[in-house]
Amino acid sequence: MKHVFAVLGFMLSATAAAQTAAESLTGLLDQNRNIEGEFRQVTNNEQGEAVQKSEGVFLLAAPNRFVWDTITPFPQRIISDGEWVTIWDVDLEQATRKPFAGSVGNSPAALLGESADDVLTHYEVKVLGENTYQLSPKEQEDLFDTLTLSFDNKKISAMSIKDVLGQTTLIEFANIEAHDGVSESNFVVKLPDSVDVMFEQ
Repeated sequence: MKHVFAVLGFMLSATAAAQTAAESLTGLLDQNRNIEGEFRQVTNNEQGEAVQKSEGVFLLAAPNRFVWDTITPFPQRIISDGEWVTIWDVDLEQATRKPFAGSVGNSPAALLGESADDVLTHYEVKVLGENTYQLSPKEQEDLFDTLTLSFDNKKISAMSIKDVLGQTTLIEFANIEAHDGVSESNFVVKLPDSVDVMFEQ
């Protein structure tokens, strides 16, 4: 009987810890829903070698709206108006449009644009250290195994993503500024007639 109580006590303790981690993360995410800044992204293969680097700027506006502009090495715009996400490869003159709801499980930008409560619907949360949280997708079809979020002075400072192929992508944020609201025109996608557009569900 003591063993049963011990197991039950451990389960209750683990559940309480998970709830505390989720609540703590929710509070931080809610403070990072209307921000803009710069990002630097590096993707390493399984051997730890850098295979891709990029830099750019981003803009987030609740609910579910964002602009993720990669400037170097190749221009790419990812824009969400809250309902649709458009991925525009500028040099290739190609764009893909998909519902926002279908992008959250495999897109860092979509995760940052999602509400805190919805994030917790898609991920299990664990505290790794002070102001650092690990998220594990609840759905197996997601494109990454784990995602780590770090905060500095309550502002998001880094995101690390380990995908199903063993690659790790580190995104570092800089010059983060909060805003009280921005024009809706920031999230309106205006593609040139020369761009081929594909739709995904």
